[in-house]
Amino acid sequence: MQLEVSGVSAGYQKDIDILRDVSVTARAGKLTTIIGANGVGKSTLLKTIIGQVRPHQGSIRFGETDLTRLEPHDLVGLGISYVAQRHALFPDMTVAENIAMATWSFRKERSRMQGASERVYERAPFLAEFSGKRAGLMSGGQQRLLQLELALLADPKLMLIDEPTVGIDPKRATQIYDHLRRIVEEDGRTILMVDQNVIAGVEVADYIYVLELGSNKIEGDRAKFDAEYRDSIAEWLF
Repeated sequence: MQLEVSGVSAGYQKDIDILRDVSVTARAGKLTTIIGANGVGKSTLLKTIIGQVRPHQGSIRFGETDLTRLEPHDLVGLGISYVAQRHALFPDMTVAENIAMATWSFRKERSRMQGASERVYERAPFLAEFSGKRAGLMSGGQQRLLQLELALLADPKLMLIDEPTVGIDPKRATQIYDHLRRIVEEDGRTILMVDQNVIAGVEVADYIYVLELGSNKIEGDRAKFDAEYRDSIAEWLF
């Protein structure tokens, strides 16, 4: 299933729109990246999709389901996960305890819980070393990878990811982008990601949107961007 955002306008205060007639499609089984300068509405778009911000114009659909008026807690049951920019972890709990907390919704299914935990360590083997240690002791990049793995525990069809590598060193950022590609290519999941890392955000994507002043500017697949737009991106965004 794909996500369709059609003609959405929204903001945090009445009559002050951050998003202006924005349309975005997250194609099934693909990684879609939205890039743009600070303040153009990238994170606001994700918050509007999950229901934290209400649009006063336009529609949001996931497959046949209209998301426009749903509450954020309704989305998990529809197969949608949201990975916020800030690390949504319990830093004073161990990695194993964080994983257990993320499986709470299916805690009565012991075999499912065990299988889900095992897959976390299979996909990110370094986490096994921290299993009995506080999650807050890990580096920012390691915590971000754990956060992605926790989002996968609910087996989402669609992942909404806000700035996956902000504040993270380049080496760990590369690992995170590689991890996202595996989630798409090996698991067949759909990802809609907003990113300020223009070069990496474009390189990892199947399809790219550029927002400017809260509106669509251009869009295209990675080949089109490499051929036509790469040299112009810095001029648009900075």
